Amino acid sequence: MNNPYESYIKTELETLSLPGLVAKGYDRIILELKGAIENIDKGDIKGKIQHISKALDILNTLFYGLDFEKGGEIAQNLSELYSFCIREIQLANLKNDKKRLEDVINILNTLKGGWEELAQKV
Repeated sequence: MNNPYESYIKTELETLSLPGLVAKGYDRIILELKGAIENIDKGDIKGKIQHISKALDILNTLFYGLDFEKGGEIAQNLSELYSFCIREIQLANLKNDKKRLEDVINILNTLKGGWEELAQKV
């Protein structure tokens, strides 16, 4: 670790429950999408692509980490939401469409709230 902040983040991630980790994943995706929006505003295509790529990497990790056997209907619903968000992010990237990114951010904020509630109960 190079600095105290990185050490803090590493410790926090190692001690979070699964719902807490998922909520942190949403936080990071939202942060990256906001960065992409800022880059669209600035006309920074390279920066936008970097933020979009990071957001999609995390979202794909959540998608492929779904356990349909244990998660049942909830996992299926999340799968559909994640697929929708991935498509919207890809379209937003192609069209520099900030509205699509904002819509995905709203969906993820709602999901994050549910996972944060669950994390408090675990």
